[in-house]
Amino acid sequence: MWPFDKPKQRQQLPPVLYFKSGAAFLEYQCKYGHTEIVENTAIIALVLDARKELGRWSAVLIGEDGSQAALLRVASDDGGFIVSATTPSADGEKLSPDDVVIWVPMRFVSEIANHFSDRREG
Repeated sequence: MWPFDKPKQRQQLPPVLYFKSGAAFLEYQCKYGHTEIVENTAIIALVLDARKELGRWSAVLIGEDGSQAALLRVASDDGGFIVSATTPSADGEKLSPDDVVIWVPMRFVSEIANHFSDRREG
């Protein structure tokens, strides 16, 4: 090797992709991530502050059984849609606004969807 040449180092990606906020990650997912609603297929979502969005007394509600009910913005091609969702159990960390979570649609219920302007909420 000539003394003036530096050995070329392979550029490695960081082990974690860093975003300035959960909202920034959601925006990325809306553009490049999976956004198709398919039963039992996970989609990235962002925990919203229910106090600001709906005037609730708590950002995330904790049920008697310890499960959490949160207002989410789910990634979609149009920038996201809002749903209310509940954790399946009391396990896991307490959710806070701007947390990124995975939302799994279980089944579509047209009777529920008919009450909302955005049918994806059903």
